[in-house]
Amino acid sequence: MWQRERNAVKCWNDALRRVGLQLLLLFLGAFPFTSTAQENPVQAPAIAVADLPSNKLVFPGDRKDWDRYHSKLDKLLLEGTGQVHIAHFGGSHIQADMWSMELRSRLQNVVPGVKGGRGFIFPYAMAKTNNPYWYLPEYTGKWTSVKNVTRADTAALGISGYSVTTTDTLTTLKVSFRGEVYSGYQFNRVKVMHRMDSSYTVTAYSRDPLVHIESNEDPKRGYTEFQYDRYVDTLYLRFQRTAPEQRHFTLYGITLESDDPGFFYHANGVNGASTTSWLRCQRFVRELAVIKPDLVVFSIGINDAHDPDFNADRYERNYEQLIARVKEASPNAAILLTTNTDSYIKRRYPNKNGSTVREVMMRLGAKHGCAVWDTFGVMGGQHSITRWEQAGLAKKDLIHLTRPGYVALGDLLFAAMMEAYGEHLKSADR
Repeated sequence: MWQRERNAVKCWNDALRRVGLQLLLLFLGAFPFTSTAQENPVQAPAIAVADLPSNKLVFPGDRKDWDRYHSKLDKLLLEGTGQVHIAHFGGSHIQADMWSMELRSRLQNVVPGVKGGRGFIFPYAMAKTNNPYWYLPEYTGKWTSVKNVTRADTAALGISGYSVTTTDTLTTLKVSFRGEVYSGYQFNRVKVMHRMDSSYTVTAYSRDPLVHIESNEDPKRGYTEFQYDRYVDTLYLRFQRTAPEQRHFTLYGITLESDDPGFFYHANGVNGASTTSWLRCQRFVRELAVIKPDLVVFSIGINDAHDPDFNADRYERNYEQLIARVKEASPNAAILLTTNTDSYIKRRYPNKNGSTVREVMMRLGAKHGCAVWDTFGVMGGQHSITRWEQAGLAKKDLIHLTRPGYVALGDLLFAAMMEAYGEHLKSADR
């Protein structure tokens, strides 16, 4: 029965996709993105405090990686086949998954029938820190955490920048979806990334006795994979000591996968993380290779720029290493660098390093073929965070944004990315 219902939904989505593709081509090819009319669903929203003419991707250097990425979008958006994986790294702007949530939602709904799936998650609640609202981790047992902003024991960290460890003999984790943005993500394959040596047995199970799950451990790549014989929307895991030599279980993250076409937007943020923090994650390349991203978005810099000892040369060298790690993990991935949001120090002094960060990213873009989205310029440049705060889009600390502010960033970046894709379509003479 479940398979017949899923096939019926697929047929309906195929019909919607055919209509959606025609509309997408019309909007991308026929409407200017700087227009203030609201008929075009992929245009930049009308945000009075934003500098809309600055809302575009800039390509200071070679575009071959982006041409390859846009060609993959052709397969997905114009033919309805394949998957596009995007990994986004940053600090607190990303951990809360509001900016990235909006971008994920916009991408997954640009054409009906090509939604994709949720992708990588980390149960931040187990680390006693703020968890994205959109998925709910419920767990048992006592867990200790490590994150990449600390110097101790970070060598084993991966793309989440966090780990949690338990020595309890039996613990469990349930992950379900909630909120008005997500109707619920279905998946039929899960990879649990964890420490392999002296590790407990991890088991996936279901409350539905008809669901059959097969498991396979991959020690070389550092995960246990579970394959379901049907799609489910809630994850149940059990971590259990089954042998005397097992001493603990350390969890690094989880991927929720499906065979459906669409976007998978993997958001990875750590409160307070800088470029140095992310360079501490020695499992980064191995785990990113499991994701196989087509596009990597780096939004790392706000914490570097707030360091009293900020040094532009050191910051650039750190980013060079991060870019090299991406290329090692996924050689064909395109890279997007987003400059810092405008901010103040202690709510009193404008952070003047924002423009320096932008200059560094432009140099990196020219050297490595990265695109740059000038968040600093799109916000309105120096002192713009005060206008965003007055408009209810930024918090009183003049560093972080409110949920509407992060939603605005997601909408603006989505429009800039779609404009770049529209230019690709025009250049291809479609």
